[in-house]
Amino acid sequence: MNKVKNIENSSEKSPQKKKSKSFLFKYVRPVLDGSIISRENTRKDFPFIFLIITLLIIFISNTFKAQHIQREINKTKEEVQVLRIKSIYIKSLLMESTRPTRMAELVKDMGLKESEVPPQKIFVKK
Repeated sequence: MNKVKNIENSSEKSPQKKKSKSFLFKYVRPVLDGSIISRENTRKDFPFIFLIITLLIIFISNTFKAQHIQREINKTKEEVQVLRIKSIYIKSLLMESTRPTRMAELVKDMGLKESEVPPQKIFVKK
C-alpha cells in the first residue's frame, strides 16, 4: 500500500514540473520569439498597448523634467544665498563708511570741522 502511495505521490510531482514548463512555453517563449505579436487577440489590443506605452513615456519624461526643474531651483537658491551674503557685506561697508566719526576723519583733510553747536529749529512767523 505504501508503494502505491509513493508512486502516486511521485506521479503528482511530475505534472507540477510540466506546469512550470507550460508557463514558460505558454507566456515567456511567445514574447521572446515574437509570435505574440501575430496573434489575433494581440492585434485587437494594439491601441491599448500603444496607449500604455505612450503614458509610460509621458510619465518618464515628466519625471525627468521635474528633476531638471528641481536642480534649477536648488541652483537658484544657492545663487540667491550668495547674493544675499554680498548684499549684507556691502551694507555693512556702507554703514561703516557713513558713520559720523569716519566722515569727520575723511573731511578733516579738506579743512572742514564737525559742528559743536547742536542744530536749532527755525520758526518763521507769517
